[in-house]
Amino acid sequence: MKIVGFNINNYKSLGSKENYLSVEPKVTALIGKNESGKSNILEAVGNLSFEKLISSSYFNNTNRGASGDVSIIVHLKYYQSELNEFKVSQSNTSISFLDNTIIKIEGGLSDLLKEDELLMGAIKDVLGMNIKSVWGNESNRIKSVQDYLKGLKDIASHVYINHSVKLSNLKKWITKDYTGKEDLIKKLEIIDNCLTKYYSLLPSMYYREQYPQLGASYKYDDIKDILKDPNHIFYRFLIAAGITEEEVVQAFEDPKDGNRKTVRNRIARKIQNNIEVEFNEFYNQEKIEFQIEFENRVFKIYILTDDKAMNLSERSNGLRWFISIFVDVLSREYKNSSLVYLLDEPGVYLHVNAQKQLLELFSRLAERDNQVIYTTHSPFMIDSKDITNVRAVEKVEEGNTKIFKSAYDQNLSNDSKMETLSPLVQAIGADLKFNIGPSSKNNIITEGITDYMYMNAMINYLAIDSAPNIIPSAGVSNINRIVSILIGWGCEFNILLDYDKAGYNEYDVLVNKLDETLEDKILFVSCNEEAIKEKMVSNPMTIESLIFKDDSKKLSTPYDGSSASKKLAAKEFHDKVVNKEIELKVETVRNFQVLFEALNI
Repeated sequence: MKIVGFNINNYKSLGSKENYLSVEPKVTALIGKNESGKSNILEAVGNLSFEKLISSSYFNNTNRGASGDVSIIVHLKYYQSELNEFKVSQSNTSISFLDNTIIKIEGGLSDLLKEDELLMGAIKDVLGMNIKSVWGNESNRIKSVQDYLKGLKDIASHVYINHSVKLSNLKKWITKDYTGKEDLIKKLEIIDNCLTKYYSLLPSMYYREQYPQLGASYKYDDIKDILKDPNHIFYRFLIAAGITEEEVVQAFEDPKDGNRKTVRNRIARKIQNNIEVEFNEFYNQEKIEFQIEFENRVFKIYILTDDKAMNLSERSNGLRWFISIFVDVLSREYKNSSLVYLLDEPGVYLHVNAQKQLLELFSRLAERDNQVIYTTHSPFMIDSKDITNVRAVEKVEEGNTKIFKSAYDQNLSNDSKMETLSPLVQAIGADLKFNIGPSSKNNIITEGITDYMYMNAMINYLAIDSAPNIIPSAGVSNINRIVSILIGWGCEFNILLDYDKAGYNEYDVLVNKLDETLEDKILFVSCNEEAIKEKMVSNPMTIESLIFKDDSKKLSTPYDGSSASKKLAAKEFHDKVVNKEIELKVETVRNFQVLFEALNI
């Protein structure tokens, strides 16, 4: 299942309002100034587990100014492959962490459990057993059995924590003289198998507060201790390469030289095939080769580039960080469930090109039904071709963290709106020209993020190669500020306005107050219509008008003219078109083709 959002209630700087983090199906970026609460969001989410209860100390991290307790609600949906496998319709699932005693389930997954006749039948039979005749009279055991059975009774509304261990105990504790033992064991195995299947739909959280770097050498005595720590970066290196503990031991301890040499060569091949090849697909700065040496009971890692070998410690911090996180991420692919990677300021040591390549790594990883949520201050860690996955985080005067659905939310503080490409610029704290735009030519300024989403979706749908750089303003009235800066930078641009009252007012500012020659750069979504105020007021046309009504009906939240539905409809349209989930009518396609032709796209 994929996560669609989190309600983070009263955790540290998060309050009881404006605390919903909307999550993209693949990659989500969080931007905000230092101390805005980005790390608190990752911490709150990263410490969740669908497999075990959270410690009581987690729920002690209460917002001092909040009246309520800490609670987290996770919202999920099925992947298409899961809908096909279980033959169910799409429905939301909510998993609630209200305290350290239970994890509540509501919605789709709960229904899936209830509708499994094999599972529910087995549970019914087990609950109907006489406890003493099946499991004996020992008081402590009876209490444990009663607790386990109560969990089974609530199976559709609560996660059955440590289900395999509990069911194994119930099998182990059956008295020897119980005549139905074999049949009961089969029923308990049915329950175990069913729960394992359904719980595997829930993703695992991968969260690191720090990013330890892979070392250049490891003594064998230290490696023996490392093999007991599955989170150690060298352990992850071995897992990513597919190297077993037995191979490591044999490489150092086998008494025969030939055997040691054989297993050492096998280890080197595994590193080459399972790490080196895939690493070079992402890190195309230079071709990297891993060389391994076993010297004096020390495992040494060398990096070879251009036929020159260097100890890993001699390479840049950036490359070492890149290799370390790559290995750690790659090793997690060996888990059965999908993963949600929560990365706090990844790429902080990397130069610009390496940061961009890290984005490619995230996208590649997300193709495997994983999700990535990361925080950043770097403009180069934002995908300039698609800023719809960016969420802005801001701390208000009361000290609470507010999460916004996009970096272009109109409720961000006023001072940020005054910065041309405002919310994104203020949140990152970076210069405009190094952020999401512009290029030296072929820039198109739109009124806002919804226009950006429609334009971006249709450029993708029509497979336009030489796509323009679309710069969304934070509202139509801010376009003149962007124009002033682009003129100063000597950039070419065109302006796309809605054919309505607000569009006319900005047209008037641009042409009559800023520069009359801008009239040649302005295009209305109506294409060839002239700027006639009365007509624009009485017969308005927005970019939503280009969507044929039959296509609008394909959206779960179609645009109805209200501000509330405007962004929701645009975002849903964008995602469904880009992911090829809907086929557009000829009328919609033609409307955008005419618009693009007028814009020279």
